[in-house]
Amino acid sequence: MPSPPSAGGSTKGAEIIALGGIAAGLLVSYAYLSGGWGRRDGEKESRRNTKAKTYAIGEKEKETRKSTKAKTYAGGEDARALCPFSGNSDFFIDEETDAKPTPLDLLSHWDDTSGFPLAARWLAAGISGQDTPGRLKAGLHRLNDWNHFLLADLNRLVEYLEMKEKALNDPSRHPLCFQAEPVSVEAQRELLDMFLDYLPRRYPDLYAVSGEGDEATVTVIPWGRTFRVSDWLHAPLELCERIVQEDLVLVREVPSDSSLRESNEKSAENALQKVRGDMGNPTERTPHKYGPSGQPYVASAMAVVFSFVDLEEKLGEPLEFLHAPVAGYEQHLRKAINFALTKLTAEKPLWRNNWGIGPPGSLDTPLYGSQLQHVYRTVNGSVSEEQIREMQLKVEYQTFVRLPKTGYVLFTVRSMADPLDSLETCPEAAACLARSIRGMSAGMKYYKGIANEATERAILQFLDKTAKGPARPVKPVVRQA
Repeated sequence: MPSPPSAGGSTKGAEIIALGGIAAGLLVSYAYLSGGWGRRDGEKESRRNTKAKTYAIGEKEKETRKSTKAKTYAGGEDARALCPFSGNSDFFIDEETDAKPTPLDLLSHWDDTSGFPLAARWLAAGISGQDTPGRLKAGLHRLNDWNHFLLADLNRLVEYLEMKEKALNDPSRHPLCFQAEPVSVEAQRELLDMFLDYLPRRYPDLYAVSGEGDEATVTVIPWGRTFRVSDWLHAPLELCERIVQEDLVLVREVPSDSSLRESNEKSAENALQKVRGDMGNPTERTPHKYGPSGQPYVASAMAVVFSFVDLEEKLGEPLEFLHAPVAGYEQHLRKAINFALTKLTAEKPLWRNNWGIGPPGSLDTPLYGSQLQHVYRTVNGSVSEEQIREMQLKVEYQTFVRLPKTGYVLFTVRSMADPLDSLETCPEAAACLARSIRGMSAGMKYYKGIANEATERAILQFLDKTAKGPARPVKPVVRQA
């Protein structure tokens, strides 16, 4: 197991970080909170009054942290280790006292047995991910609770994993779903070790791990499948992909070598040139140069079934190859995202969410990543209410975590999809989605698949009608044994 990074200095409290504000006027805020992994015993006394969030604490820690706001990591008497990656019992994250709860906190009852559409959970809490009229924002937030790092649904876990297995076992689809640079293997293994430690602690009813090192095995209990680590030494990230519901991407920072930076600037510029003039993006822009506070990052390993396509084209290329088609990315988000990744630390992960609308279809048909996918998700002309009700609302919950040993950044994408008519169970989600659409630029609407005014009117008419309610009763789902 990798050793946890050491804690920082004294408590800094919450700071508001302006990301890329000079160039784009874009404010992407998240709290810089002190604290970290592996606190030493000698540091406890000076930090007794720190408002802290903990995963699990033993009896001795309880006595010395009476003023600490605690939250158990996995629950139960056996949940003794606080750090999900090192097992160190001194792990805690400082939390500002007025931290806003996330949709996963506010709507914790919205699991896969509640009958509520999981894709609408963030919308129901008023967070669309693109909810600032007239401005494209990254929508990054501090991930205060590691329970929300990876999300697992008992009733749908096997469904997701079987779709992944089908894709990855198909020789023709495998290269479309998995790509990795040889240099990324060490980071892939670090991530696998992290997952093997985290999953059975967070979801003891879903995962079991036996053995250590290369001899370890991981069992997905509801599925009845056991995987040997030794079988995946060549591709640890693929094993990670096969056991969780998220898609996974590892990105690496380009070394501060002038020739490499220049090469990446040219590659990024080529990616952006392809989409200039499309989807509301400007026809011409001044070539971008990475500043000292924003390093270039490239996609180094990707295991993706649900989110986007064309992995082979994107491997080893700057992140612009992933984001360039987004209307407004170059003007508003590019510097902010580079800055956020550069400043990201292992102690301070981030999360965000977004949404898309597409035709009825399987969850494992990505909406993004190529011109073909854009054609697939685009709705043209006026559509009937019946057609709209069958359209698919697809929401992505994403997390960003820096790996402490290799320094790579993990990007997780949890995809959830429900038919649009499922919003009738939660009118507030329909109202949030309608506000988000009305606040978007024409280019962003087009990127989202809303091709023209007739399509927009039809969708908004349905959403406005749904938002006025009344709410349709939900039908709880029987939890599987």
